[in-house]
Amino acid sequence: MPAPVPLWPPAPGWYLVLALSVLLAAWLLRRAWLRQRRNRYRKQALAALSRLDPPAAGSDAHRLAELLKRAALTAWPRSEIAALSGAAWHRFLDRTAASDRFSRGAGATLDRLAYGDGEGAVSETDWLELKSAAEHWLKRHRAPAEGG
Repeated sequence: MPAPVPLWPPAPGWYLVLALSVLLAAWLLRRAWLRQRRNRYRKQALAALSRLDPPAAGSDAHRLAELLKRAALTAWPRSEIAALSGAAWHRFLDRTAASDRFSRGAGATLDRLAYGDGEGAVSETDWLELKSAAEHWLKRHRAPAEGG
């Protein structure tokens, strides 16, 4: 009767499987790290959004508009974003998050807050709708793909 097959040393194919597994794990970890790093601005913007008070509470109301612009400038080239305002800005926000919330009404509230014409005229309902639209955009917008 022949001797039992030893468990060690393994066949050369197992070394190849181990090497490929290590490479795959390293690639997946790097990809997850890059994704987390690339989306860090979203997490920071959402945290800042949650700290914003309604317009009646003071002069911080315009910060929501600044927050959206800053987040967009982080993800897109300045040349595409910096000059956008009004309806063009609303269309950009809607297009990049696949929604129509800014064109439908939240955009008018956003403009009132951004340009300071009637902060007190923003109702609680309008503020909540705008804040919800901003949160939706921050979570769901699709930034241009980066190489890597």
